[in-house]
Amino acid sequence: MPKLLKATYLGDTEYLLEETRATKLFYFPGPVVWTVLFGVLAFASAHAISSAVPNWFPWLYSGLTLSNYLSSPMPMYLAFFWLLLFLIGLLWILIRYFRWITTVYAVTNRRVIVQKGILGKDFDEIPVTQVRGVDVHQSFGQRILGYGTVRVSSEGGSRLGNEDWKGIPKPFRFQKLIENATQNVQSGPSPPMMAGPAH
Repeated sequence: MPKLLKATYLGDTEYLLEETRATKLFYFPGPVVWTVLFGVLAFASAHAISSAVPNWFPWLYSGLTLSNYLSSPMPMYLAFFWLLLFLIGLLWILIRYFRWITTVYAVTNRRVIVQKGILGKDFDEIPVTQVRGVDVHQSFGQRILGYGTVRVSSEGGSRLGNEDWKGIPKPFRFQKLIENATQNVQSGPSPPMMAGPAH
């Protein structure tokens, strides 16, 4: 039974060969490094904010003017700038997390499937009978980390067939599963191929 893919998407005689999400190593290193870096800078500049905040209280009574704003100490502006970049990093991580957790790639004995969405679900598929090729692109760094980009070309050039599926763990295994499913359909039914969970 599928753990990531919605089970009701499978037909009565359809069985799952593989399901996976993109690896965390693709989605999270960039935003995490950004957030940590600017979080450290914001924390290091916190003394500038704490020393500047009392000077802002008279503006609550006398009104905020451009001259008052421009006369504030420069370190305070820099500290607020680091803090803003830190908050952007947190938002970036949150967006990446939801994109990671809500995107599932799957191969069955009949279809190649991409499921996306949280509340609403976008469900795209390519019947394996329409698969014309499976390409894998993997840089040196991606090879070391064990992931790559998979592109499934399909008959008629459907939208799903023109997308790059980035960050797929063990991409050559994923490629082999799709090719085997295509060959099995062309040569007739065969027993289900047992596949372990992707990491």
